Amino acid sequence: MKLVSLNQADLAIVGVTQEQIVTQAITRALAACAGSIIAIFILSRCGYAPTLVMMIAGVTGSAVAFGTSPSRRLRKSAELRRLDMESALAGYLDLVNVLLAGGAGMETALLAAAEAGDGWCFELFRVALTRARQSRLSFWNQFRELGDDFGVASLVEVAQSVQLAGEHGSRVRTSLVAKASALRARQMATIEYSAQQSTEKMGIPMVMLFIGFILLVGYPAFASTIGVL
Repeated sequence: MKLVSLNQADLAIVGVTQEQIVTQAITRALAACAGSIIAIFILSRCGYAPTLVMMIAGVTGSAVAFGTSPSRRLRKSAELRRLDMESALAGYLDLVNVLLAGGAGMETALLAAAEAGDGWCFELFRVALTRARQSRLSFWNQFRELGDDFGVASLVEVAQSVQLAGEHGSRVRTSLVAKASALRARQMATIEYSAQQSTEKMGIPMVMLFIGFILLVGYPAFASTIGVL
């Protein structure tokens, strides 16, 4: 059974190694097994003797649940960081568009926009731009490689669309404006979807509370009816 399922892009964007996740998974699985064995021993001492099937199921289930928790947490963290990068990318493209509209060249606009922001996303943008200047490669090639390494599809799409539009001219700015607008629309849709899910989750306790109230009120009458019959 494969307890740990890892994606290299998730590892890269979170900044952890495969060895760290595997070590956490093994440690948690062993701890869960030890806890289950202790719980079974306590139950047996209290007079309740679980069957062999129940003991195997309990130990195995706890090991799987705790052993897979690091990989689940990794996927969740990677998803959140990708959303952060898409948000930072939209702001970065807006800054680039403003600088291009003010008459700056493409290289100047890209570098100045990256220097204007803070946070880990803009730091990655600055590193990619610096690497491109030192290796004398296209800035957009570096952005595409960054998107491929971290699994950020929007970053790859922006780089490809700009390269198709050309390195100069108004077509580049038009492409950047369109991509920035698309990113903001996607972010708003994601936020609205998350809000709807949170609203639905908030309704479940209210429904359970209402059911409990109905049972509490109706049980005396039901018990009286059964007693009469």
